[in-house]
Amino acid sequence: MQCEEVDLNDPKMDPLEWSVRKTISIPKIYYWETENYNVSFRTKVWHRFIQAAGMSLRGAERVGEVIANVLGVNASRFDDVTAFMTDEEWAQAEANAKRDKEKRQAYLKEKESRKDVV
Repeated sequence: MQCEEVDLNDPKMDPLEWSVRKTISIPKIYYWETENYNVSFRTKVWHRFIQAAGMSLRGAERVGEVIANVLGVNASRFDDVTAFMTDEEWAQAEANAKRDKEKRQAYLKEKESRKDVV
């Protein structure tokens, strides 16, 4: 039986995932998918447990997503404004954002050049 392998030294790995992967071996493929039913009872129970835990997690994520959508947590603060903007207003907003970004970059570049002089 092969298990999922991950790089536990990856600095981007979530600490919770790291602790789970460090202690729990997660099978690459379940015994019933390989049609090899000649495995120990312990392995069968473990595979079924991992499958049930994964299904429970997916179910909890779906329920959480519905709740977050109902509460508006997934929505932007500005959805009520942007939902009713016309194409012209969008174009003007994008132009303003581009202009402001260029101003900010010019300011930062000027600030860096003053820092180099001092």
